[in-house]
Amino acid sequence: MRIALCDRDKTSIKTTKKTIYEYLNLKNIDAVVDEFSSGVQLLKNKARYSMAILEYDIGDLNGLETARIMRRKDPTCIIIFLSQYTGFILDTFKVSAYRFLLKPLKKEQLFSALNDYFFSKIYNRPVWIRNGDDTFCFNTGDIFYIEANNKNCLINLGDERIRCNKTMATVYDKLPKRYFCKVNRAFIVNFNYVSSYSNDSVYLSNGERLPVSRNYYKSFKNEYYSYTDPCVI
Repeated sequence: MRIALCDRDKTSIKTTKKTIYEYLNLKNIDAVVDEFSSGVQLLKNKARYSMAILEYDIGDLNGLETARIMRRKDPTCIIIFLSQYTGFILDTFKVSAYRFLLKPLKKEQLFSALNDYFFSKIYNRPVWIRNGDDTFCFNTGDIFYIEANNKNCLINLGDERIRCNKTMATVYDKLPKRYFCKVNRAFIVNFNYVSSYSNDSVYLSNGERLPVSRNYYKSFKNEYYSYTDPCVI
């Protein structure tokens, strides 16, 4: 997992980076913090960031404009503003900012924001799957579906499948329940990738089809309707 930290103030960026690593070490979370002194420098970087912590005054391209461009490139990135300027707070809603923290940085406020991100039941939060010596890092929002495989399970990310040595039930217990639903004894689907369904099948946006059992169809349909809140015509 990578976190981007963008600030022109060298003292501020040093303090913030130190505080982030203090939190990561405390929670035993494996992540890398990359620092940038301007929005242009950040946007030129090819890495994919799960989180970006931005100051407003970061050169010709301010933090808000930087966030807008980042949103177009990766809508799932969590954006936190850390700034002494308060005049743009309302504008941060336009880029779906996760938090606005005021300088000077207070450790407990940053810790609280990171706690909410890593441990609350939000939709797109990081997850690590360990399988032998390998560790796979992705977000819950990347999961298309989970398939039972005896006492293990397979996690489908659309273009790759990851084998997990935990049961499907164990993995499901860690997921935000509002977005995932069991459609039969062997499959759990992410509602965000459902394109259509019938009384015996769920069709996904990547073209795959999952079988829906008679015992799970009613609960799937009710939960999916509750999630989408559709206007039925």
